[in-house]
Formats: sequence, structure tokens, C-alpha cells
Amino acid sequence: MDDPVGAARALLAERFPDALGGFLGGSTARGEGTATSDLDVVVVLDPPAGCHAESLVWGSWPVELFVHTPESARAFMGWDRDRGSGTMAFMCARGVVLLDRDGTAARLRDTAERILAAGPPAVPDAERDHRRYAVTDLRDDLLGARDEEELLAVAAALLDRAADLLLGARGHWRGDGKWLPRRLREADPELAGLLLGGYRDLVRGGPREPFAAAVDAVLHACGGPLWAGHRRTPDPRMLAELGLRPD
Repeated sequence: MDDPVGAARALLAERFPDALGGFLGGSTARGEGTATSDLDVVVVLDPPAGCHAESLVWGSWPVELFVHTPESARAFMGWDRDRGSGTMAFMCARGVVLLDRDGTAARLRDTAERILAAGPPAVPDAERDHRRYAVTDLRDDLLGARDEEELLAVAAALLDRAADLLLGARGHWRGDGKWLPRRLREADPELAGLLLGGYRDLVRGGPREPFAAAVDAVLHACGGPLWAGHRRTPDPRMLAELGLRPD
């Protein structure tokens, strides 16, 4: 079956005949699937069913199943939001409704829409400063890298950290993998162009300085570089286990 929505509905009917609701998320739901795209299927079951994720092949489709009860789906949306990621909310709010037996899917979609409208929580000052420190430190490592393998490894880590800093400062959702450039362009098209362009040129064998300059631009847009004077303390729970207190 080539139709992703039809395939997902058939999977739901065969594997989960008692499901309360279901969603198809990801690129296939948006009509942007490629030859390697999978089906991201959220399945909502009546409690006390379990909660798990499962990867499988159904027919010709690779499938990622996210099996929840209504309560666990809402909890995961909240946990995602707390860490700045809207993964579950995006699947339920922007995905295709595959099944809505009793209004469960509609209620979950409403919850997801409200979470996305509210946006991620503000990044605390201490976390923002730690991100600035990490980006500053990696920027220096980039400029001092002595061989190509070291340079490429540092550049990849630096792109992730700089994106995390910028997205948090702009109040946008975090993005991983292919979602990182998409989220960056949504948050700040100009800085995204500098950062992604500098990184692309570097990994193609170009100089490192344009990428470092783009990182500097991100830093200055987010409070400036930070290294000297930055102080970090362990998690209070770790200190308590050692019989120590924060100083």
C-alpha cells in the first residue's frame, strides 16, 4: 500500500482494534515523505494499557509506534515541553487523525494545540549562561583544532550547541537531526543562514573562520561569549549523597 494514511489506518485496525484514537505524524503526514521516510504513528489505548515505543516493518513501510493512554500522552507532552521539545505535541496537533472513537483524539489534539501555542518555557538564566559557556569553549576548540577529523567533530558539536543557544534565546522549540535547520530558520533566518552556510562550507573543505564568525554572531545575539568567571556546581542531589552543600 503506497498511501501512508491508508497504510497507517490499516495497521491500526489490525494491530490495535480496540484503540481509542490514533495519529499519523512526521513528514508522511505532511505529504513530504521520501523513499526513506517511515510512518510515525501515535496509538491511544484505554487504560490500564501500557506505554511504549516500538520500531517495526509493516508491509513495505518502516513504522515507529508510540503507544499511550490518554493520560500518558498528555504527560509526555508536558515532559517534552519542559525540555523545550514539542515532539509529541507536534505529532498530535499537526498530524493526521487516523481514528477518534470517542473524542479522545480531539481532546488530545486540543491539548497539543494549546501547548504549541504557549511555546517552550523560558530558559533559566543559569542554563542560558551554561549554554553560552559551552558554545564559547567549543568555538575556541574549533579555531585551535589541529587536524581535519578533530575539526569536523568539534564543528558538528558546535552547530548543535549554538543552535540550542539561539533557539532557547528566541523562545523557539528545540530541533534535532533534520529538524535543527528547520527550527533555526523559523527562529532567525539571518543568523540561521550564516550558521548553516558557514558549517556547510567548512565540512566541504572550506576555511573554519566563517563558521567561527557565525558562532560569534549567535553568541553576541544571546548575551555574548562567556568563559572566564563562569562557575558551575553539581546537582544538589549528588552533593547531598556526598554529604556536601553548594558553596
